[in-house]
Amino acid sequence: MYSRVFLTILFALSVAPYSAGAVEQLDYSKQISPSLKYQIGLFLEQIYDTDIDIYNIAKVDLNSDGLDEHILKRKSCDDSKALCIHSIIAEKNGELILLSKIMARNIVLANTYSHGIKDILVFKNEINDYNFNIYVWSPSQKMYIMNDE
Repeated sequence: MYSRVFLTILFALSVAPYSAGAVEQLDYSKQISPSLKYQIGLFLEQIYDTDIDIYNIAKVDLNSDGLDEHILKRKSCDDSKALCIHSIIAEKNGELILLSKIMARNIVLANTYSHGIKDILVFKNEINDYNFNIYVWSPSQKMYIMNDE
């Protein structure tokens, strides 16, 4: 009995920074402008030889600069329990660039920042929703990497 209480308290303390409103779910239902949709469509065609219509797109401001970055995942991943690629793209000097590709069942934005960029909580475990990895921005690699701390 005491070990169960101890484990419950230990678990609560370990996820405390990410509880009760401390994360932001991605909203794939917001529409993007036709010009941005066209630009992302060209990017997907050139880089992945694929069509924009098979993707859901969430716009988020990861670095609080007032400009949205975009997280893409295939629509087929909505009902799937499989791991899916989440591509993060941004606009730089009028062109779209790939910031990261993260394999996950689901990702959410943390309320913490690394190097001025929002951290991302990456969920891969099908059974345990409280088991996640934290991905942080790496300026030297210019992409999100898993935080090993």
